[in-house]
Amino acid sequence: MKRALVVGATIAAVVLASAGGSARGAGRTCPASNPPNELVLAGGSGQQGQLGKQFAQSLQVKLANTNGCSLTGDLAGVTVDFDAPGSGASGVFSGSGSREAYVGTDSEGVATAPPFTANFTVGGYTVDAHSDYGTVGISLDNTANGLPSAIAPQGQSAQEAAVNTQFAQPLQVQVTDANGAAVQGATVSFAVVPGATGAGGMFLGGGPATAVTDADGVATSPPLLANGVPGKFAAAASTDGVSGVAMFALDNHAAAMTLSRATATDAKATVDTRFRDRLAARVVDATGQPVEGASVTFAIAASDSGAGATFLAGGTQATALTGVDGRAVSPALVANKTAGVYAATVSAPGAQPLAFALTNLAAAPYAIAAGAASGTATAAGTRFAVPLAVTVTDRNGNPVRAAVVVFAAPAEGATGRFAIRKPRRHASRIARVATNANGIAVAPPFIAGGAAGGFAVTATVRGTSRRTAFALVVAAR
Repeated sequence: MKRALVVGATIAAVVLASAGGSARGAGRTCPASNPPNELVLAGGSGQQGQLGKQFAQSLQVKLANTNGCSLTGDLAGVTVDFDAPGSGASGVFSGSGSREAYVGTDSEGVATAPPFTANFTVGGYTVDAHSDYGTVGISLDNTANGLPSAIAPQGQSAQEAAVNTQFAQPLQVQVTDANGAAVQGATVSFAVVPGATGAGGMFLGGGPATAVTDADGVATSPPLLANGVPGKFAAAASTDGVSGVAMFALDNHAAAMTLSRATATDAKATVDTRFRDRLAARVVDATGQPVEGASVTFAIAASDSGAGATFLAGGTQATALTGVDGRAVSPALVANKTAGVYAATVSAPGAQPLAFALTNLAAAPYAIAAGAASGTATAAGTRFAVPLAVTVTDRNGNPVRAAVVVFAAPAEGATGRFAIRKPRRHASRIARVATNANGIAVAPPFIAGGAAGGFAVTATVRGTSRRTAFALVVAAR
């Protein structure tokens, strides 16, 4: 019997707590008049919202009494000031358009703030609800997770196709949030940007195209068709919330093109200097009409001798677009320090490549070296067995062609004479000879005079102070 009374009392207490108030009011008698004396949280705290988006749950507080009993009296019209931070992570209320909103409680003593939208600063913060019955803090968090922050090409960002044909791959971009995570469900717009020549394209279906990103954040355009104008153009992809765009470089080329020279002669330059003429080529289509906007590539080929050149901006390859006359001109070329002949190739999509022969010429004579004849001897009136020969080079050691070397023997004493064949056969103590392609000048046969003794034959390069000498001996009879 005693146990039954205890169980009945427990059930009665539970019923009273459910009907009349919180645990604080359970087991006690609630007053007949019970006005509010505090403000408590009713809902909306602990939420996370995306930047610039409205929070899903309303921010709510309500009037209460610390005794936990149900309130009595008129609970409507009590003013509650919802106040978000003035800087950093925060937001605005839709009703006021500012970070602060004043709301009156309803008949149940509940105050519900207007819809609240996060600003564009990431972080956690507290919205305070102020009233005559105290203050309640509502915890919120602004996040960039899942919001588009960047858009970039995925896969091939540069493609080419023949005019009036489909590009091999559709355009693809990936959209990511501020943390680099893929954003699913973002709408991406693709648009064609025509080139200067009128080259362009059209998405299958016509006009601009849109696509929605998948679970990997990737959006794929419809197939892209090149129009009938050769040349370069671009395509751009954009999505809401991202200021930048993803760009694609596209190129329409003629189905059949022909390359031809547009430079009068093969180019030549002194080593370590700029070529006076640039490389130029002309592109025409199958009907012989000039192709505007065609991409022409100029490339310098390596040579066994080491002779070569680079474009003024650096590197051995450069690309140029043809103009309205179908001509494409390379950047300026600079010869390297090695003399010699080498090639430059010119190519364009759909055309047979062609080649230019380039020549680096040696610089001015800088050094002259005597050959093996120095130190030899012969009898009076006979020819020295070893020819007098010199090699002329420039500052970089390149042989200098066509430099005039002057060989001169003494005027008297032990000496000799050169056997000159042109314009008539005669003997002279001075001979002038031009160097060959290897920079070598070989004097005419040198005949010893009648006086015995040693002497020197000098060799100088005309127009310079460069010289060398051969030490020779006329032996006594």
